[in-house]
Amino acid sequence: MKPLTLGSAPIGLSLHVAFETSLEDVLGACERLRSLAVTPLSFFGEETGEPSVIGWMPAASVYLRDPDGHLLEYLAMLDSPPKPELGVLPWSQWARREDVVGPGPAPIRVERHTGPRSELRALFAMAEDSAAHLDSYLDAGQVLVAQAGDRVIGHLQLVDTTDAHESEIKNMAVEASYRGRGIGRTLIQAAVELTRAQHRSLLVVATAAADIDNLRFYQRAGFRMRAVERDAFTPAAGYSPQTRLDGIDLRDRLWLDLNLGPDTR
Repeated sequence: MKPLTLGSAPIGLSLHVAFETSLEDVLGACERLRSLAVTPLSFFGEETGEPSVIGWMPAASVYLRDPDGHLLEYLAMLDSPPKPELGVLPWSQWARREDVVGPGPAPIRVERHTGPRSELRALFAMAEDSAAHLDSYLDAGQVLVAQAGDRVIGHLQLVDTTDAHESEIKNMAVEASYRGRGIGRTLIQAAVELTRAQHRSLLVVATAAADIDNLRFYQRAGFRMRAVERDAFTPAAGYSPQTRLDGIDLRDRLWLDLNLGPDTR
């Protein structure tokens, strides 16, 4: 059997992929490799020392071979597809970045929302399946918004609880087209800072036990399981009995918390 190759370079036993968040991260990886006297490989296996931009896949990548002969790829998905007719080209042969990914995205900033909450209802509804329940808390607490230019693309609602030492993330969502860019984590960090500024030491959040993505997100942000509220999502509370998430019936609510003490920072 002919060995698998990357251009003219044999891949060997395995390929390890490190997913980066941006093209700039891939370029930075190249700089770090060069500083360690490691020459990055292009898509074609050439020692060009620069990434390749892949035309038919909105991505840029660069490779290196470790001492055991395994190949490591630094890969970043681009904001929009490059030009497919150009195939794969070394980074230096692309005329300019705008030709590949379009104009650079507007910087994301987080600030308190001071306008009517009705302006944000569509965002709130992304994280709340019961319109009646949403009506009961839409105007409560404080709301942080993530903005790209003048456009609100995410929010986090922070409310008080019966415990003077804690705050609750009541509702949070990011527009689908902006997910996976760290905006949710940025909103969480802003909520942590606001909670600390109010001299509170615990941040709590509730999410559906069926919502696997949400559970993964909050645990990655440092939250830990606190309690199970069984049969929280009932028709009496405004939730359809046919609602399913990730193939799981929407029934139980899970509570998680994040201790904001100095030993957890």
